[in-house]
Amino acid sequence: MDKTRETTIDINPIPYLTWTWLKINKDSVSYDFNLSENQGCEVQLPEGIKVSSGKTIETQLSEPQFSIGEEAAKLISDAASEGKIYTIEKSPDQPLIIRIKLDSNSATHQIIHAKAETSANIIIVYDGWLSSPEGVSKPQVLSGVITKVYAEDDSKLHISKVQLCGKAVNQIDDTAVVCGERAKVSLTQIELGASHIDAGFHASLEGYQSSFYSDTAYICQENQYLDMNQVVVHKGRKTVCAMKTHGTAKDEATKTYRGTIDMIKGCAGSVGNEIETTLLLSPKAVVKAAPIILCGEEDISAEHGSTIGKLSNEMLFYMNSRGIDQTTAEELLTNAKVTAAAATIEDETVRKEIEEFLQK
Repeated sequence: MDKTRETTIDINPIPYLTWTWLKINKDSVSYDFNLSENQGCEVQLPEGIKVSSGKTIETQLSEPQFSIGEEAAKLISDAASEGKIYTIEKSPDQPLIIRIKLDSNSATHQIIHAKAETSANIIIVYDGWLSSPEGVSKPQVLSGVITKVYAEDDSKLHISKVQLCGKAVNQIDDTAVVCGERAKVSLTQIELGASHIDAGFHASLEGYQSSFYSDTAYICQENQYLDMNQVVVHKGRKTVCAMKTHGTAKDEATKTYRGTIDMIKGCAGSVGNEIETTLLLSPKAVVKAAPIILCGEEDISAEHGSTIGKLSNEMLFYMNSRGIDQTTAEELLTNAKVTAAAATIEDETVRKEIEEFLQK
């Protein structure tokens, strides 16, 4: 990228600031935001899903909020001038599969709109710059993606985002969700490739008995930088969220996790849970985590936890007793975190792609 045209912005801001010396309140990036629109390609478009152009829809739901911050969201949205809307008008029998190939600076603006009482499975795969002809250098490229999700009353969505990019890719990826009454949204995120990744989601549970579930798995290795910002805001009564983030940090990689459950006054009877675990396999890897619960309502139940640890002596002894050395044991446990999350993706081809990427 042309450094003379770079813009420096703050990204992935934590909802409520903590001590500055922890260096976890935000990420700061410098990129050339001269992006071309990349709408991706529907490799499987089942009946019941309508595709149209645009960046707004008619709905009684509130506008979803962004985890990456308003400045980053505006830069991406402005660059993706046309936008694409996927409207689930009736429940399809097969998943919608979208592939977004990242080989140049690009911006993507998607809307997923689930009409009332519909259900759908959406899989979004990012790839690009995995290989190039011998002697051809690969310039760094930036991909900015905004996915806005509107889940109307009694709808059900399972969205999977699979990132399998080469090291020359930097990515900003945000999923902004709003749920109506009894709506349920599940999000699976697999982060394996790229160089500098800012990934996150913001879910607003505004409808009565609405729910949001996330399952994020990652491997952060070599010099990768993974920055995650995950926020769920409980507004409606008896809403439920469960956030799981599991992964491995090794070599000289850096991983930052921010996970916030915000219980707004009026969300009586709501339940929230978040858990984040990191398998740390190198003394040179940097791992930071900030699990947060904000309580503005008394009648709620909320739990959170974050653990960082290496392979235990007990586990290593168990593996060794079965002829598995430490290197193999670490690889097995690292891959297991990813394959467990990938098992929820309802497409065998995509699951196989993930397995093949793990073997590289």
